[in-house]
Amino acid sequence: MTVYRDRADAGRVLAGMLRQHGIERPLVLGIPRGGVIVGEEIARELGGELGVVVARKLGAPAQPELAIGAVTADGTAWVDEGLARLCDADQAYLDREIAEQTREAQRREEAFGAERNRDLRGRTVLVVDDGLATGATARAALRSVKQAGAARAVLAVPVAPPHTAREMESEADEVIAATIDSDFYAIGQFYVDFRPVTDDEVRAALGNIAEVGGIERSDVRIRRGEIDLAARFARPAGDGPYPCVIFVHGLGSDKDSPRNVPIAERLLDLGIATLRFDLNGHGESPEDARGRAAYPIDLAAAYAWTVTEPSIDHHAVGVSGSSIGGTVALEAVHDGKLKPRTMVLRAPPVEPDAFEGLPMTVLVIVGELDPLRTDIEYAAARTDAAAVSVVPGAGHLFEAPGALDEALSRTTRWFQEWLSPDGNR
Repeated sequence: MTVYRDRADAGRVLAGMLRQHGIERPLVLGIPRGGVIVGEEIARELGGELGVVVARKLGAPAQPELAIGAVTADGTAWVDEGLARLCDADQAYLDREIAEQTREAQRREEAFGAERNRDLRGRTVLVVDDGLATGATARAALRSVKQAGAARAVLAVPVAPPHTAREMESEADEVIAATIDSDFYAIGQFYVDFRPVTDDEVRAALGNIAEVGGIERSDVRIRRGEIDLAARFARPAGDGPYPCVIFVHGLGSDKDSPRNVPIAERLLDLGIATLRFDLNGHGESPEDARGRAAYPIDLAAAYAWTVTEPSIDHHAVGVSGSSIGGTVALEAVHDGKLKPRTMVLRAPPVEPDAFEGLPMTVLVIVGELDPLRTDIEYAAARTDAAAVSVVPGAGHLFEAPGALDEALSRTTRWFQEWLSPDGNR
């Protein structure tokens, strides 16, 4: 039987497993109190951010220690319906208990100085506890994280019984447990030191990781003539300089494209800064009278902004363009408006000579069933500058199950190889 010295030891062991799963610079949300101490070590080892997701048990009538469910500070609840019926917990009782425990969860999050409205959209989030018993609080926490828009919700714990670990697979996108033991009877049996954690220790852990680093995010304005383009810049904490990827969205989209945000967040996990901006007439950017014809100028302005940003490695800037955004990127490069180190273009409409004469190598990702595939493959065959990557079963929007995740993986892997200091290019 695995026995940890304490929660910090368990966190370091779990961090090693998470690294083997390819998880770096994650957003870690610990379930207080013990989960935050485990999460602190994970965030430190993997260079991630640390926060809390407070989940409160819902007690049974006349048996408050018996959990019939759990609820988080945003009101997301999980209820064991069968157990609730056995304990005579009717809907009126559940409504009162959920309301009371939601208020207490909110109070506790405020006491920890947590950001209740943390933006989880498109991110891979680790929900961490010091162990699973019934899994009630973990279920509510995972549901809350998903409801907040996380792209992936991963449950990471040092120890769990087999049946609870299996049950959690229906709630989490992935369950990573360092120890799964059929002789489980209590979390404390797997620790030499399992003393209670205080609120002050939780606050100290959160402060420690805030000092170590994380991700720094800011809304910026990119000046282009008389127009200010709205943009969001994010980078790992510290002086850098860091590689950077500029995102160019497609028509009818904006800088918060649900297909681009998950890619951007994964790049940040890999230590690559990101700049997402609104083309003119989209999102928060004002419209240029030239409309579509001015999109390459918009991208050129975004590229020029990266050159003046001291935290960016100006020799390691890439461009990610989706659909028309990919076409815009090609036009801007051909016009000499920018010269990124590499580009990844997802399903761009192209002319036969679109890739000829490019001064860099580009990856073009296209769905197997996309009507644009034939044009893309024909254009790419005329030059060595373009590598085509076909995603099986995918259409133009990569809507097939798993297709967008596959496109994400191929995109981030390419940029890591071409832009990261430890890449293979």
